[in-house]
Amino acid sequence: MWATIKFLGTLFISFIAMIGALGAENPFPLFAVAWGIWIIFIVSLRPRREKELDKEQLIREILDKL
Repeated sequence: MWATIKFLGTLFISFIAMIGALGAENPFPLFAVAWGIWIIFIVSLRPRREKELDKEQLIREILDKL
């Protein structure tokens, strides 16, 4: 659920930045915001996957011992 909220927030921020870049005299800072927010979103998802994998491995180890 939290990933969905972050995705929608990222989508909204990048959409507003891209629309703003259409009418801006210098659009490159807004392009940087739009792409930067996607990079932050992707990076924020990576540790969560690693933690889930660690939990799955721990559960497998415990079940193997039983």
